[in-house]
Formats: sequence, C-alpha cells, structure tokens
Amino acid sequence: MAEHVIVTGGASGIGDAVVGMLRERGCAVTVFDLQPSPRPDVHSAVVDVCDEAAVDAAIAEASARGAIGGLVACHGARGAYVPALEIELDALRRQFDLHVVGTLAIARSIVRRLDGSPASIVLISSTTAYGGWADQSDYGTAKAAERKLMENLAVEWAPLGVRVNAVAPGHTRTPMVESLVAAGYDLSTAERRTPRGQLAAPEEIAEAVVWMLCDASHVIGQCLPVDGGWTVVGK
Repeated sequence: MAEHVIVTGGASGIGDAVVGMLRERGCAVTVFDLQPSPRPDVHSAVVDVCDEAAVDAAIAEASARGAIGGLVACHGARGAYVPALEIELDALRRQFDLHVVGTLAIARSIVRRLDGSPASIVLISSTTAYGGWADQSDYGTAKAAERKLMENLAVEWAPLGVRVNAVAPGHTRTPMVESLVAAGYDLSTAERRTPRGQLAAPEEIAEAVVWMLCDASHVIGQCLPVDGGWTVVGK
C-alpha cells in the first residue's frame, strides 16, 4: 500500500472522497488543487497541473515530506456541452491540456523521482470515453485520450514497478454535476438508463479508486467503469 499519495483535484467531489478513504487506511495524503483542501489532516498545495514547472516544484516539496508511492489524478473540468460544429477550439485545447497533458506532467514528475521504488497510479477517465456521445467532442474525447494515455503508461512503466490503471465514473453527484443540474440539466434520463436506477455517490467511485490504487496488485493497464451498469446497456 502506498504510504504517501498525491491526489489531484482532491479538494472536492470524488477526489475528496478518495482522500478520506486513504486517510482511513493510514496513508499520508497531499492534495493538489486550485483551491485548498478543507481537510485539516492533509497537506494541500494550490497547483495548476497544466503548469509543468509548478507541478515539478510541488512534487519536490511533497517528496521532502515523504517518498511518494501513489497518485490519483482526479483533477478535471466539465466541457462546453455544445455540438462539434459550434465548439471553440480553445475549449477543446483546454480539455486536452488539463486531462492529458497535465496528467502526464504530474505522473512522470512522480515516476522520475522513484529510484526503483514501486508505485501505483490511478487516472480518472469517464464513461464518455466509451461509445459515441453528442456534444462531447471536447470532454469525452479528452477523457478517451486519458484512457489511452493510461494504457500506454501502463506498458512503459510496469517494468519500473509502477502500476497504472484508471477508473471511469458514470454520472456521479459531484459538485460539477450539481452545477449542471443548477443550470437546468435533467438527470432523470441518465437515472432511467442506468440499470441500478440512480447516480453514484462520490464515495462509491472512491471505493473503486482506492482498490485499484492499493489492493489490485496484479491489475495493470485496465480502465474500470463504475457506472451502475450504464456501459453494458444495449440500447
């Protein structure tokens, strides 16, 4: 089990739920986010993962408090939810910078400091990485690329003793989703289409993330959908 874990996006939502479960297991946790973690029992740094120099500096500082053996990349931002014919290309670039470039920047900054020590990394993809979705040419495409990044890193880094996997949450009642609801997004269709008939709580996603990170010792290069059955529905 990783004794010191970096959780990006760990100040709220799924990331905060992951932090809580890791603390219950006795792990030291450092949160990287654009806002400080509300938890008094973790170290917290305000870091933009798209700023490689800031990421390296934050990793160096966190490493001084204890060798890093785990990363959960929970950072993210919702897309524009507009048709591909209308999307601003800068919005698309921002999604790739955040979910792909930023994820690689922080993951490799950690791996470069391992000196042969084992480690575990879990990326957060999305069920929008599976199949085709309308109005998801930015977020969904970036999350699919993040899933592919995970597979490539898993192959490259397994010989180094680093397990890389991903979890793909379905609709989850995070602050990001709640903001969509406040803006008028109707979740009832998603609830009806989900065999379980309801959305996930952040803690239900966190359970899978922590299992992947800490317990699944022979699982490498896999993306686990945690979606109440969404991705297996045939129509």
